[in-house]
Formats: sequence, structure tokens, C-alpha cells
Amino acid sequence: MIKRLVMGGVISFLVVILPVLGNTEILHATHMWILILLGILASVCQPSYNPFTITAKPKDKGTGAQIIWSVYLTQLAAILEATYLRWPQSVYWDLVASIAVWGAMLGLALRTWAVLTLGDLFTMHIDVQDGHSVVRRGPYRLVRHPSYLGAFIMYVSTIVFLHAWFSLIAAILILPFAFLRRIHTEETILKTHFGEEYEVYGLKVKKILPGIW
Repeated sequence: MIKRLVMGGVISFLVVILPVLGNTEILHATHMWILILLGILASVCQPSYNPFTITAKPKDKGTGAQIIWSVYLTQLAAILEATYLRWPQSVYWDLVASIAVWGAMLGLALRTWAVLTLGDLFTMHIDVQDGHSVVRRGPYRLVRHPSYLGAFIMYVSTIVFLHAWFSLIAAILILPFAFLRRIHTEETILKTHFGEEYEVYGLKVKKILPGIW
């Protein structure tokens, strides 16, 4: 817990606080402290990881690092855009901001639900051990990859929260590619390990969008 809390604080400092030191007035906005809080909660509510060593797992094919750095870079872009291009409109409380902050909390809640459902089976790298079985409870009744869906909703919503429209376009292009590549790699391993059990599960539960895909 302490390690994850420290990691969340460090990441929040590097991504949210350090980039805005050229316009420290933005730190008086509630928006920024909500983002810091969400960032720390996101770190605390998932297994510990090191973004510089996560590529050490060959089964991942670099997909874990791709997601992490895609998230970091798009969030950083949104912070910079909000601070230097769209200030002070970036921190206005309007309908868009209100919907976006609830979207971010919903995404975090969904991802946390997925983490808690899997417990020790949830890792930041792709790993299937003997004795594991296909999990069909909790959010895994709705979609096969709820943690990725939750993360995508959260990190797109935080960009919308800051009215960072250029960064939103970048995120919509970059994040789906990172998550879909990860899902493809993970599904290949799960189908190989679980065989028919996972095939049957896949026929009943959609990948990422309930009832659609």
C-alpha cells in the first residue's frame, strides 16, 4: 500500500504539478487537485509496477509498457494544453466538466472492481498459472476486459475534464491502439491456456463493449 501510494504521488508530481510550474496559478483550480487525487487512487487501487521495467515480461510483447506510456503521454499533453493553451477556460466548471469528472470516477470504479474481483490473479503483466480458471463473476460477467475499459474511460474523461480537445484527439488515436494490442496478446495466451473453456466464455461475454463487441 505504502509503495503504491508513493508511486501515485511521484507520478502525480511529474505529470500534473511539474509541467505547470510556468503557470502556477492553475494549481489554485480545484480541477488540478481532483486529477491528483484520481491519479493517486488509480495507483493505490492496482498492483505495484515500475514503468521502466515492465517490459521485462516477454509474454507481454511490450503491451503493458505501451499502455502505461500512452496514458502518461496523453495525460501530460492534456495538462500542458490546459495550462498554456486553454487557460483559464480549461478549468471552468461547466456541464462538460461535470460529466467528465463523473466519467473518470466511473472508469476508476470499474477498473478497481475488476482488480478486486481477481485479487491476487490480477497482475500488471500477462501471466496464467496452473490452477487458474476463467473468472466469470463481478464485472467479468459483463465484458472480458473490464479493467481496460475502465482505464480507457477514466483517462479519456480526465482529458475532457480539462477541455483539452487537441489532446483528446491524440488520446482517441493512441489509447485504443494500445489497449486493443494488449487485448489481442492477452486473448491469444488465454485461449492457448484454457482452450474450449475460454472459447465458450468468449461466445457468451463480449470483449470490451457489453452486448456489442
